[in-house]
Amino acid sequence: MDFVLFLLIVLAFYNSGQLLTKKLSGLKFSGAEEAFLFSAAVGSIFLSAIITVLVFSGGINSQVCWGILVFFLVVGWKNVFHLKNGLKNIFGSATREVEDAGLKNMAQSFLVLLSLLLIVQAMAPAFATDALVYHLAVPKAFLEAGGLVNLPNNIYSFFPQQIEMLYLFALALGSDSLAQLTGLGIVFLLLFGLWQYSKQKDDESYAWLTPLIFISTPTFFSGASSAYVDLQAAAYVFLAFYSWENGCKRNQSSWFLLMTLFAGAAVATKLTAVIILPLAFLGLALHGRTHKNEKQTAQQCLMLILGSLIILSPWLARNYFFTGNPLAPFFMNIFGGEAGMNWDATRSQMQFQYYSSFGMGHGILDFLSLPINLTFFSELHSLKFDGKIGILYLLLLPALFSLQRKSLPVVIVFAVLMIFWFLQTQYIRLLAPAFAFLSILLVSGLKQVFQKSGTGKKEKIFLTSILAIGILFNASIIMKEWFRINPLSYIINKENREQFLTRQIKAYPSYMDANKMLEGKDKIMLVYMRNLGYLMDRPFVSDTFFEAHTLTEMIDKGVYAADIANRLKTRGITHILFDFNYVFGKDSALTMGERAVFKNFLNLHGKQLSAKNGFLLYRFMLDSESGSQTLPIPFNH
Repeated sequence: MDFVLFLLIVLAFYNSGQLLTKKLSGLKFSGAEEAFLFSAAVGSIFLSAIITVLVFSGGINSQVCWGILVFFLVVGWKNVFHLKNGLKNIFGSATREVEDAGLKNMAQSFLVLLSLLLIVQAMAPAFATDALVYHLAVPKAFLEAGGLVNLPNNIYSFFPQQIEMLYLFALALGSDSLAQLTGLGIVFLLLFGLWQYSKQKDDESYAWLTPLIFISTPTFFSGASSAYVDLQAAAYVFLAFYSWENGCKRNQSSWFLLMTLFAGAAVATKLTAVIILPLAFLGLALHGRTHKNEKQTAQQCLMLILGSLIILSPWLARNYFFTGNPLAPFFMNIFGGEAGMNWDATRSQMQFQYYSSFGMGHGILDFLSLPINLTFFSELHSLKFDGKIGILYLLLLPALFSLQRKSLPVVIVFAVLMIFWFLQTQYIRLLAPAFAFLSILLVSGLKQVFQKSGTGKKEKIFLTSILAIGILFNASIIMKEWFRINPLSYIINKENREQFLTRQIKAYPSYMDANKMLEGKDKIMLVYMRNLGYLMDRPFVSDTFFEAHTLTEMIDKGVYAADIANRLKTRGITHILFDFNYVFGKDSALTMGERAVFKNFLNLHGKQLSAKNGFLLYRFMLDSESGSQTLPIPFNH
């Protein structure tokens, strides 16, 4: 059912986008494929805007979302015939005999395999950390409240919510699996866009390599089906560039309006995509200089500023209303906002320093060493880039020396994105925008290598073998992780949702216990539970990033049990769920004194309700002199 709804949502994207693109005078697509690409992408932004309006007006619910879906399916039913033509062109090109057919067939085979794996993985329950912390947790909270609600304990909720509004739409229609499929739909638009762009620039057989190189990157693959937003931001960044280039070459000003729309959506999807705005200004300036039309350039730059602000304005206004800081949780030392959320400038600075520590240095030599460091020294769940890119990019890097002058705009965009990433937070998944352009450059260079007059049959076989080895190596990393997750066991009903999530999330049974045992007005404090708010069906208090901040603050303000009990009563906290290891164990973030005070308080006013996998659930007995603690807490557990 979720997969059928996913197809209907994509069709709704296309239909709603068609309503808008048809109204842009002078906008002409090169064919049905390009029309689908840009219409569907515009439709995703339009639908997100509609959901945003409903959230802010307090009118969001499942019935309204079903009405929106039905409306766009009905008003655009004739578009199905246009889609049929586009599909005929795509599949026609897939079966057409071309030069280097072996290369094309190999790329198509791997693309089909990886696409199927992505769809199956997306249809399993959501378990990725960031998805459960805020990409799905925030939309879930809005949907349950029927509109906008302040979430002061989750600073990520103050980020712009462009893609999260689409996730909310999916949650209203189905499950978190549908939300994952919806996010994957935007990723498929990116892959389709990379193919379409490369097909126009290079030989058709090489075009299939571009999306394959990108999505065979292990970290990008894992994020594509996880209800994240990194690849979706990359999609909008790439489409902004694609629109700019079409506007320059076809002399159709409406393309620059699309560029503005995609650039604003990219920033509203992922704040680290803000670099697209100065790049867009640069692109407009270069176009204006070439055509010697300063007035038009000024108008386009103004349109870019206003358009981006319009897309971001609801979220800036929301932040100002709740915190007094439109840019919360950033620039708190200037605009403040501490009174409106569980965050402060000190923690913000410490978090920034932590993010800045990712990677393997920020010097010139470190930048030049990136190909080696990213390929051989990156590690999952580590400060060393936190991810894997495989070996394919490194093997294909020599192809860049064969690039022609016409690739210069792509080279410039890639270089700026890469340097910006290097100077900021060196997470591999944040490389997605830069590597989308790198994939284009590698394929363009590879085509030149293959088509050089001096490249004979043996040389082509050798180069194809190198390419195949790189793809197979990346695919092996992907398959290993895919089989570890084993989403197929859930899809074919060999295990239920609870069993699947218990395998993926160690704390899942404890979250379920909390949902079952809490009642009515109960509120729980989460301490070192990774803040997987999407799993909680009861009111909770938690700390972003520094997960014991509230607990230690309560202890440090006064160590007497009665004082701590009063602070808990004031906040309405009745339960606590915590990771024993990080509270009382060897990795505890609490001082010895804080641990002693908290242990004494639990012995006096705590009743243990559950203990699973090292996670403990307690109820506070605040109106009695002592609790009913039956299992004492040892320090050396």
